[in-house]
Order: sequence, then C-alpha cells, then structure tokens
Amino acid sequence: MTHDNRDEPLLTVSNLTLKLRAPAGGSGATILQDVSITLRRGEVLGLIGESGAGKSTLGNAILGLSTTNFEQTSGSMVFDGVSLDSMDVHQMAAIRGRRIAAIFQDHTASLDPLMGIGLQVEEAIHANAGTKLNRRKARDIAVELLTQVGISEASERYHCYPHQFSGGQRQRIVIAIALAGSPDMIIADEPTSALDATVQKQILILLRELVEKTGVSILLVTHDMGVVSAITDRVVVMRHGKVIEQGDTKSVLDAPERTYTRSLLAAVPRLRLSKAEKSAASSEGFPDSTGSPGEVALPDSPPILAAQAIGKTFSAGGVGWFRRSAAKMALRDVSVVMVRGEITGIVGESGSGKSTIGRIFAGLETASSGTLRVDGDHFEIAKPGHRSGLLGKIQMIFQDPALSLNPRMTIGETLRESVRFARRHVDAGKDDVGAMMDRLKMPRTLLTRYPHQLSGGQKQRACIARALLAQPRIIVADEPTSALDVSVQAEIVSLLREVVIEQGISMLFISHDLALVQALCSSIYIFKDGKVEDAGPSDFIFGLSQNPYTRSLIDARPPRFGQ
Repeated sequence: MTHDNRDEPLLTVSNLTLKLRAPAGGSGATILQDVSITLRRGEVLGLIGESGAGKSTLGNAILGLSTTNFEQTSGSMVFDGVSLDSMDVHQMAAIRGRRIAAIFQDHTASLDPLMGIGLQVEEAIHANAGTKLNRRKARDIAVELLTQVGISEASERYHCYPHQFSGGQRQRIVIAIALAGSPDMIIADEPTSALDATVQKQILILLRELVEKTGVSILLVTHDMGVVSAITDRVVVMRHGKVIEQGDTKSVLDAPERTYTRSLLAAVPRLRLSKAEKSAASSEGFPDSTGSPGEVALPDSPPILAAQAIGKTFSAGGVGWFRRSAAKMALRDVSVVMVRGEITGIVGESGSGKSTIGRIFAGLETASSGTLRVDGDHFEIAKPGHRSGLLGKIQMIFQDPALSLNPRMTIGETLRESVRFARRHVDAGKDDVGAMMDRLKMPRTLLTRYPHQLSGGQKQRACIARALLAQPRIIVADEPTSALDVSVQAEIVSLLREVVIEQGISMLFISHDLALVQALCSSIYIFKDGKVEDAGPSDFIFGLSQNPYTRSLIDARPPRFGQ
C-alpha cells in the first residue's frame, strides 16, 4: 500500500456520465451526469443524497460492476495514476478486492449461505495475499479480523453459517472480508445501516483508525448524517445523478449552500432528553430499570398483545466435525405488553434478540417457552405459526427488503397479492394499490417493475405498502427505515404514525435508531443479551432512566445529531 504524499489524489472521477443500456437504435436514460469527485490518500469522503441519487451506481462504476447495465458515454476515472476506463475484465478483477475493496449495503447477498463465516474471511485472505499463507496463519488472521470488527467468540463461531448471525453481525463479517486484502481504497455502501449505536461507534472508530494507521482511503456512501459528521473529512451531495454541492464536512453540515442540502439536514431525527420529574405512574406496567424484567403488569384495558416469559434456544451450529458452537439462548424470560392502537419500541444491540421476538410474534419462529395472547386469543408458540394459527395474523416489515420481495413478481403483483390476502377473494384491488403507492410517494410506474429494478429505499417502501395492504391488527416493523435516506425516512415515520392513529393498528417497532424510536413510540423495551434490560414510557427511558446500559446506548450516538 502506498502512503507517500497523502495530499495527492488516489481517485479522480471527471465529468462521468452513465446511461442505461438501451436496445439497438434507442437511447437509455441518464443515470449519472457530469459527476466529478476527488478522493485523496488517507481521506474519508462522504457521498450523501436521497435514494436513487446515483450514489451506489457511482461506487459500482468505480469497481467496474456497472458495465452490463450501463454504458459510459463521457468522462474518465483514474485510480493511482492508471485509467480504470481502459482496463479489461481481467485487469479490473486484479484490482477489485485487493486494491479497491467494497462493503455493500446488502450484507446477506454478500455472504455465501453454504460456507462458514470464518472460511469466507479466510478465502478473501488467500485471494488477496501477495504470498502463499498456510491455513493456520490464514485462520489466525481471519479470527483477528472478526474479533476486530466486534464478532464475539470468533474462534468458537468460525464455522457458523451467515444465517446464524443477526443482520448487524453479518454486516460486521462483510467489513472483515473487505479488510482482508489490506486495500488502498474501500468503497463502503451504507456499512453501518444495520448496526446499533454502540457497535456503529465501534465500527466508525475502527474505520477511522485504519485510515490513520494505514493511509487507506474510504468512499463512504450513506444517508446517516451522524456517520457523516463522525468520520468524514469531506462531503459530496448528490441528487438525480448530479453533484450539487461538495466541500469539507464542517462547512457543508454547518453552513450548506444549497436548499436541498439544508432540507436533508433538517430531516435528521434528533434525541430529546427530557428532564421531567419521575411520576408514580411513569413505569407502570414495565420492569424496573435495574435490569430485572420481573412480571409485566397489564394495563387497565386489555392489551392487543401480551407475551409472558418467552424463551428461545437455537441448536448448536454445524454438522459433524463442523459442530463447534454450543446451543445459544437467544431469549431469556422476555415479557412484552403492547397497548392497543399504540407503537411499542424495542431497542438493543445487534444479537440482543430484537428480531427473534418479532419473528415469534409473527409466527415465523417458534419459542422454547412462554405464553402469547393476541387480541385475547391464546397461541401455542412452541408450534410453527402455520400450525398454531398465528401465521398471517401479524404482518411483518423485514429489515432486508431485497430478500423479502419475490424477484419473479412485479411490485404490482406483490401488492395485489397482499390485497387478495386481506379480502380473501380474487378482487385485485387496483384502486387500493394505486392509492397506497400515492401515499408512499412512489410513482405508479414502479408497479410494472421487478424488485431488482428498484433502489434500496424504493424496495423498502414496497414492503411497507405490502404490510399495510394486508389490513393487519398488528405490524412488526423490523428496522423498516434502515435502507431509507433521511428525508424519505421522515416521510415514512410520519406515515406509520398516521396509519396507527387512523386505522387503530398496533405496531412493534424494532430499531437501533434511538431518535426514530423516540419519535414514534409511546413505550420502549431495551433488550440486552436476550433479556429485557430496561423498559418504560418513552419520556422515562430517555430522560429519567438510570440504567447504565440505556445510558450507554444514548451516549453512543454521534454528538452533532445526538440531541
């Protein structure tokens, strides 16, 4: 890796224009127009803008991954003095991974589901090593990388498969793979979107330390302004495939020149830390804040959902000699009450059991112990949801929109299927689908497209539309805004709040974004290591709780956008 003269540009993109490939004789739509950026050695450059602005497309173009769908009509890309435009497939493959690494937004698609996570990191180490390494040395380096990015017990979990890790943990594994080649440059596309505040802070510190120690340059694609303020040196703002503003981070965030940039910053949710006095009723119906969940007292009116002493144990991972990890207890004596017509929040670190409890409520996962009542009906949660009758009664908005949409169905077919499920007959419900598209501010032209033709934010909005069109009494929203930029995120949060009020839907909102949870939720449960660590009304949690873990989550948020 070159460390000389960090003021020299490592990457220069000049007047780059990309268009969609069109049939012979046709003209494709312009995706990037006259884009010019410079990335210096040892610099973190933030690339921000709304979903569909062209941020990820620019990253893919630099990596040489856009040649199938796009054609470069003008401009140039120069990396370390060498033109990327003139490289053939084999030359680009020699650079990709070793000198230019990538951390993609879709961590699940980046990992091989049939290979242990340690072996995947080890494979990247062998592929990028200048000299041949023996297996023991490669394994030691892989374990060190996994530990470095926050995978606990990395040696014991070396042969576990990606599905045995939470979304945030999978993202950390992808980061470890990117670091395996000691690259000169990393293109990080939303590298912390699936991470909770404390782990996000660890990853940002790690990336910043890598920059300082090794001189690696990072092109950071993100919609999280807290991440931008915490780690970037300069910022480029994009909209509709164009660069509309750029400069050093402090100048752009403190005194943006363009109205669009100001609107992005205004949409960022901020924590409000209330200092009101604690009332006798402030924690009624919730565990105390000392870390002991105890029994959850039911509210005066019957709750829409009451879960008592839920436990969940996952079996040991691997088969035969790969069986290296012991059975893992994901949930321990968890009790949750959801009030009718309100939004209940669950917050906690990656791997704390947030998604597991949501999947149990939706009938997608069985529980090892405990009881569940939904709208007065008892369900045997030790049985699969299709046998207990729970499956379908609670709709779920999943964290990963790319995997939760059928790739062989258009968006319109997916949404009409949801309407048919709600009505229990063949009426396609075109009016309902169109109205929902309008409400989510999605063009109706997207109804004829397939999921791969939508941006990450558009796919997530389609998932939200699908859940709402099924007309459920309860929605479990598992990180529903993690793929959305801040302005669209604000619109979705407003929409979810309106739906709860207008339709009387109850919602379980699972997130690592404390400001979003505070903006939406009337009551909050804090999860840690599969247990309820703290719980109470929103004002109590953010203003009065003295639980050390709760305070650590609040304190981990980047200061500029923390409150």
